[in-house]
Amino acid sequence: MAQDQQQYHIRPAYGEDDEIQIGTFFKGVNETIWFIIKRWYIVLLFVAIFCGLGAMYSIWYGKKYIATSSFGVEGQSASSSLLSSAMSLANALGIQTSTSKGNTYNNNFFATLIESRKVIKESLMTEGVMNGKKDLMANHYITLYKWREGSLLHKGWNKSPGLKDFYFKKKPLDQFTPLEDSISNIIYKSIVDNNIEIIYDESTPFNIGIFTTRNRDYSMNMLKILLDKAASYYMENVYALNQKNMRIAEFRVDSLGRELKKFDYRVASLRDQSNNTIRQKGLLNVNNAAREQTLLNAQYSAAVNNVELARVTILTSVPVLQIIDDPAYSTEVSFVNMTIAIIVGLFLGIFFGSIYLFVRRAINVSNEKIKNKLAQQQNNSGTAAA
Repeated sequence: MAQDQQQYHIRPAYGEDDEIQIGTFFKGVNETIWFIIKRWYIVLLFVAIFCGLGAMYSIWYGKKYIATSSFGVEGQSASSSLLSSAMSLANALGIQTSTSKGNTYNNNFFATLIESRKVIKESLMTEGVMNGKKDLMANHYITLYKWREGSLLHKGWNKSPGLKDFYFKKKPLDQFTPLEDSISNIIYKSIVDNNIEIIYDESTPFNIGIFTTRNRDYSMNMLKILLDKAASYYMENVYALNQKNMRIAEFRVDSLGRELKKFDYRVASLRDQSNNTIRQKGLLNVNNAAREQTLLNAQYSAAVNNVELARVTILTSVPVLQIIDDPAYSTEVSFVNMTIAIIVGLFLGIFFGSIYLFVRRAINVSNEKIKNKLAQQQNNSGTAAA
């Protein structure tokens, strides 16, 4: 029984020799420091690697020119009574109008519009200046990113017979060839993924547009063109449709005016003919013509008033895109200073080199303790056997 109790005796979690003592702790720290100092060449290797990585990152990052612009929409809208009066012309004459309903043309609309395929492609077909040379922005983009020359990872267009002499020519988007449309889609996707950023926040009155490339002229001019294209969207689409409908309404007002003149002449002729008429039956034609003249005159007056009101409504419903910061005065350069990159690499190299040596020594000490325990166990077993 005593033997069983001795066999199943539970040992304490640690013995007296396992207790942590402050002297032993500082001794271990001191040995670790000397371990790192003696292997200074490993720390130096880490420093060289991280300094090299910092220098390479500085070269790879290069210089990036960030064009920034703040813009907001100032919506002008007529009163509801004026708008109702103006739109009554469409109900009377059966024509369609397009108006900005509610908050359709707001900051969110223009923030999304600037990144649309139509606006970006039309901007690429606009002429601009880069490095003193005037050309289409699409051709400038191809030159800027050296798509013709190629790189280590991408084959250049000069090595492809179908693309070697390719250049965009100014033309409407609906006249693009399949090749032009395909390349313009590639440029559009590249711009959306790498260059342009539109920040919309409904809690602020302005949007922020950012366009980043490695050329100051291109960043500045492209962002300005994009804003101009977005600002002209309403005038080229919604306003143009309303203007077309206004011309139709004006033509119909002119028709009413011509009919009114005919009735004026007819009423005057009938009155001349019935000047000496005594019986009232002879005045029936005159009364009917006068009544129709009055009705037509009322219709003509209402149509003229509604046309004028509709014209005022169109002018007052045009949203104005206000550019707060012109890209020409808000383009800044971004780069990584080589000296700072090397200094950061120096500290990172020392830090990670020291961590590496610290872990390495801890592993060595742990392995040594395990070996000592195994050796002690073997000695104890040999002594017991003897």
